Amino acid sequence: GYHTLAEIERTRACEKAGAAGDRITKGLNVLIDKYGLPFVAFNQGAICHLETAGTLYVKLKYHKIVSVLKEIDKRKKLMEQMGAAYMAEGIVTLAGSRLYMSLADTDEVVDDALNRFENVFKNIQKAD
Repeated sequence: GYHTLAEIERTRACEKAGAAGDRITKGLNVLIDKYGLPFVAFNQGAICHLETAGTLYVKLKYHKIVSVLKEIDKRKKLMEQMGAAYMAEGIVTLAGSRLYMSLADTDEVVDDALNRFENVFKNIQKAD
């Protein structure tokens, strides 16, 4: 364990992963704006959140629980479809909404990922 922690400190792995998180989040927000998508990207250090469906952000109205559950189900399916679209481009996310950055995520890796995200985003058809 000590040697692992020493290597993390020596390579500044946490700082570099956090910088990669900042970079991919900034790039995702540029793409979100470019394509006018109703998505939100934010990060907490090396963990980037990309919310595309708002699955858990449904206002609960207990007297209308069936309609709330249907809405959650629709959003969950959308999130699964987004995850599949990312996977088709070679992007692996957790639950279709989170990216975990690491020391290995250099500027070149982030740029490649952003190009792949753009391939997904530019093909999204907006509902009327």
